Amino acid sequence: MRKMLAVGFLALAPAVWAADVTGKWVGDMALNGGAAMSACVHLKQDGATLAGTEGPSEENQFPITRGRIEGEVVTIEAQPGPAVLRMTMKLADGKLTGEVFEDDRKIGTVSLRRANP
Repeated sequence: MRKMLAVGFLALAPAVWAADVTGKWVGDMALNGGAAMSACVHLKQDGATLAGTEGPSEENQFPITRGRIEGEVVTIEAQPGPAVLRMTMKLADGKLTGEVFEDDRKIGTVSLRRANP
């Protein structure tokens, strides 16, 4: 019985220890080739699942079609057009930083910080 409880607890541990990233995040994307653009992401966390919207501005948002947090790694996907846009970021020092992919091809980097409430 103790063994079953321990295994059950360990299975839930990543979701319990994951940081809460719910809220508005703003920052910049640096695209390959030197172009830069702003980024605005709204996240709602439910355990390890993330929902919300992402886009270049508050007014231009697209639904997140798949989102997940595993430990300090945040992955979100949206489809603003025919291609799937994916951001894979790490939470450290209150920032989300990582890479941006379009249909699994790296197209740049992203750096976000939590917006003031």
